[in-house]
Amino acid sequence: MIKSSSPTLIVLFAILLFSCSEEETSNSEIDPVREIQFEVVDSMMVEVLEDLVILDYQEELDQYLMKELRGGKIFLVNGKGELIEEIELAGEGPNQVPIIWEGRFLGKDRFVFKEMSATMDFHVFDRNFEKLEKFKGAATDLTSIFISFYRQTFSIWEEDGKEFILGEEVNSYNPADADPDKIGGGFYSQVKTGYFYDVSEDSISYLSLYSENWIPRKSNRWIGQSFPFLAFDPKGKKAAVLPPIGDQLFLYDLDGNSFINEKAVTLSHPDRNQGIPDPSRENLLYPSFSDVKSFGDFQLVIFNTAVPEDVFNEFRAKGENYHQDPEWRKAVAKYRNPRYIVLNGDQQIGILKDLPVQGNVNLGISDGTLIVKASEGEVERDYNLFYKIRLVED
Repeated sequence: MIKSSSPTLIVLFAILLFSCSEEETSNSEIDPVREIQFEVVDSMMVEVLEDLVILDYQEELDQYLMKELRGGKIFLVNGKGELIEEIELAGEGPNQVPIIWEGRFLGKDRFVFKEMSATMDFHVFDRNFEKLEKFKGAATDLTSIFISFYRQTFSIWEEDGKEFILGEEVNSYNPADADPDKIGGGFYSQVKTGYFYDVSEDSISYLSLYSENWIPRKSNRWIGQSFPFLAFDPKGKKAAVLPPIGDQLFLYDLDGNSFINEKAVTLSHPDRNQGIPDPSRENLLYPSFSDVKSFGDFQLVIFNTAVPEDVFNEFRAKGENYHQDPEWRKAVAKYRNPRYIVLNGDQQIGILKDLPVQGNVNLGISDGTLIVKASEGEVERDYNLFYKIRLVED
């Protein structure tokens, strides 16, 4: 009996071994630096004079919350690009915000705007843009200002009748208590620039966005502040944290007010073959990351290529005011070009040199769509042309 059953066992073992080998081969087949493509699936033109940027999208209403790029006007636009409402929200009035850069939908009947101030307070408005309340932000001391027109630093959502905010705040600590000249790389263990805000309880928990597994923190090496970017999907409770320097992205699940199940992804791109630089090195000489956006099951990581060192040295030799040289600005425009890395889950699945249209990636949507704000044309400027693009999957 033993002899007669042995061939069967051998066959079963062989099938199992082949199956496992096939699965491992399949999982490792994806080349992380293969060129992938996006395609344009739709476009939207908003016919107003002001130059706009999208702040948020409300899927159930099919509406966009937009803002004047460098001004204080807010626009509500439907999915066809038709203007629903326009209001001057920036100002000192009872239904205004002093200085405003960011905003979000809160459900289907409210809006939240973040002011630019020492405390970065939040203002809640109803659908008629009447202010309902104001609550204190997560900043403790305004020492750093980073303005990006095409990204939001916070997400807000409702759960069991309560409102919660997850965000990044570079002014969440006292610089006197975290002086790099004294603590060096210990800065990354001490400073917490993420926060979880339980609005109903008026309670803020601060989170470290510098992972223990981020190489500079792990080696206790000071490389500059390198404040990480945070992208969050409230539906799936998934967070992506991206330090600008290095080659790592960190993925988390949000559990209560804590990050759990950390997954570190090593990022690679042929145009990012430099090691971590000395902090005294000119920033433009390094291809630092500038943003991470979640769109459905994917993440898009963005960086700009570096200015060649010999080009920089040539301008630097002209004197301290080389930044004002028109030729320097042309050189920066020539060499500092956006590049893209795409992830699915915790795996890099490819890279992208150019988008199918020229412009800035403005917003990622949960259905897997990215919205690109068209760049200025050579002949005629389309101020508010937005393209919807999607990944061309195999």
